[in-house]
Parts: sequence; structure tokens; C-alpha cells
Amino acid sequence: MANQDFSLSGAVTVRPAQQKDAAPLHQFCFPERDSKEIADALKADLAKGSQTHRLVAEVSGYPIGQIFVKEDTNDPEIATVGDLVVSGPFRQLGVADHLMAAAEATAAENGAETLEIELPVSEKSVIQRYKDWGFSEKPLVVLQKALGAEPEADEEADAEEEAQEEQPVETGTEQQTLLED
Repeated sequence: MANQDFSLSGAVTVRPAQQKDAAPLHQFCFPERDSKEIADALKADLAKGSQTHRLVAEVSGYPIGQIFVKEDTNDPEIATVGDLVVSGPFRQLGVADHLMAAAEATAAENGAETLEIELPVSEKSVIQRYKDWGFSEKPLVVLQKALGAEPEADEEADAEEEAQEEQPVETGTEQQTLLED
């Protein structure tokens, strides 16, 4: 058979998720996850009073991508986006762009003025993609402490060095003058 060129066309529709989307989302977007886990998460997002809006992109009636928009419980002007996933064969067709545009519209309709997403620093290509959509990096420091763990020898030495660096430097009368004022 000789090679033949042909074109495919289809419409991508972005709409609110429905419970019946669980199985196709599992099949096309989250095959590595448990199907019950996906169904339960979708049910929770669709529950009355949920602050999460899940959107799906569908082609010919099949969900092939999804994203969620979650309202911030402390600040109604902030919404978080996440779980943006598009099935492999559709990734180069701009489906993620449509999902992001719909997420922005959904957030705005619900009173949000800012969208946020948290990503690991190691996800450089994903971070760049969000920057392409107009996101910018927010200066943030995340500190973490493991409870119940003994500090390692290097950590103890670092802590002692930091404590010594924080000690005020005696400069004679200048230091005394600063303290008296």
C-alpha cells in the first residue's frame, strides 16, 4: 500500500467534569493511578459545596485532558490550578492551551483575580510552559524540619557557625553609643 496523506479534524470542547468522566480520565490521562482513586476524587470535586472546579477537554465525546481550579479558602481572590494532564496523542494539538484558558475563565467567574500553581524546581519545562501562559515566579522560601530526627553532625556544625555569625561585633564605644540612644 502506498503512503497516503489525509487530514483529521475534530472539535475540542472544554466543559465541567461529570462523574461519568472517571473511567475515560483513568484510561486516557491517569493510567498509572487507581480507577477508584480517580472516581473518588472526581466525586469529591463534584460534591455540593466543593471549592474545586474540574474541567475536562473532550474530543468526540471522550475526555482526553483535564485541569482543576481550586478556590483559596482564606483568600477568595486567589485560585490554584493543578493536575493539568492531556493524553499523549493530543499534547501537540494545543489542548493544554484550551484547558488553561477555560481554567482562567472559571477562576474569574468565581471571583478570583490571581491564579497560582506550586511546582518543584526540577520541573523546568513545565515551569517554562506556565510562564508562557503568563505566570511569573513568586519569591517564596519553603522551610522544612523533620520532627523526631536527630540532626546530623554537619547540621550541628552549621548551626554553631550561624549562631557565631549572629553575635554582635564589639566595636568599643560605637556599640555602647548605639545601645544608649
